[in-house]
Amino acid sequence: MTDSPRQKILFIDDIPSFCEEVVSNLRSEQHDAQSMLSPLEAIPKIVRGEFDLVITTLVIAEMGGFEIIRRIRGAGCRVPIIIITAFGTDQSAIEAARLGVADYLTKPVEKNELIARVRRVLADHAPREPERPKSLARMISGDWQMGAIFEKVKTIAPSDTRVLILGETGSGKQLLAHAIHQQSRRSQEPFVEVNCAAIPANLLESELFGHEEGAFTGASKRRIGRFEAAGKGTIFLDEIGELSFELQSKLLHVLDSGKFTRVGGSNDMFSQARLVSATNRDLMKEVEAGRFRSDLYYRLNVISIELPPLRDRPGDIGILAQHFINQFAPEGQPPPTFTPSAVEAMRQYNWPGNVRELQNFAEQLAVLHQAPRIEATDLPARVLHGKPAPKAASQPAPSERLPFREARDQFEKDYLLKAIQEAGGNMAEGARLAGMDRGQFYRLAKRHGLTSNADE
Repeated sequence: MTDSPRQKILFIDDIPSFCEEVVSNLRSEQHDAQSMLSPLEAIPKIVRGEFDLVITTLVIAEMGGFEIIRRIRGAGCRVPIIIITAFGTDQSAIEAARLGVADYLTKPVEKNELIARVRRVLADHAPREPERPKSLARMISGDWQMGAIFEKVKTIAPSDTRVLILGETGSGKQLLAHAIHQQSRRSQEPFVEVNCAAIPANLLESELFGHEEGAFTGASKRRIGRFEAAGKGTIFLDEIGELSFELQSKLLHVLDSGKFTRVGGSNDMFSQARLVSATNRDLMKEVEAGRFRSDLYYRLNVISIELPPLRDRPGDIGILAQHFINQFAPEGQPPPTFTPSAVEAMRQYNWPGNVRELQNFAEQLAVLHQAPRIEATDLPARVLHGKPAPKAASQPAPSERLPFREARDQFEKDYLLKAIQEAGGNMAEGARLAGMDRGQFYRLAKRHGLTSNADE
């Protein structure tokens, strides 16, 4: 068994004799220590992740200790820092704490005190051996909340009970539905998915239940619907909160009786599929607002699973990012790995697009990044600086509040237009930025008059 590499310590001060003293004391205790006289030369090395601990004095002619720390933190580097000063005041101690300094020492510094503080800080910030991530079908996680969800899925999957999956867009609802199917006795039967938000309302009934020849203009031949195609397998209705009230009634009839009729037909068909549904809406609030049938809600919500957003399980960010990097790395090329400072910077970002946004981010890095390690400084500005999700447009005053449908349409149009503008007019890139399916994005954009003939 080989010894683990010694942790590297950098001491910054512009007095050579003091640098020599501190480094000598650290090396006498088998620490891998070195010093630098210039903060401007030291900061790039620190940000690149070359050191496990930084010790700096507070007063340096070239750049003060607090400014050194601000620049290090501003670059997204979370390396632990100890400050040594001969001018300790309550105000400087408060500022050190505000900047996240690991420890604060005043001169003169005794050797034993210095060594004890260094050991404690290194121990507090030493990389912990991560727990082996749990997996379920194509999902992995080291988070306890997800672990509990995985166990719940294993319990309910063998039954025929309906499941309602709740969670923000991009949080993994589709993958969880796949996992339920794969863990069930129906795993060898079809898994049929329908995105209720991606299909125009006037076509959704035909999509779900099929149609007979001549049922409507363009129906040149019989077509089976998704319920029929699912057979004895699983049908997954994503974004079920988008169903019209009329279709909600027809779905309720299917759930109550198992019967449905093709559009334009008269013969009853029988569904034997298990229903799993998902939404990013609060269906109970939709029920209270009169937009969703309460009886359908209770039929769907036999067992519910709520997926936490990625920002609520920061321990998964590094695990998933590396998983996606490994997945997308060009064939024959070893995937780059994230440094601890890069992982820490990613954990500070709120990931409004959840796992889907992280996946797109990792794919971009896997293709474009050439170095073997991904440093914090290699991350996009929005991630590195933890920029929050774009703020929604200001709300109208109550006296001028729009009706719900008009307000939703206006929001959709503004949101899509901003995404298209940020993508330079590229519809596919706009869909990626919005975390949406290309077809769904294009149909919404076309409905709001945001497409050109060139996009057809």
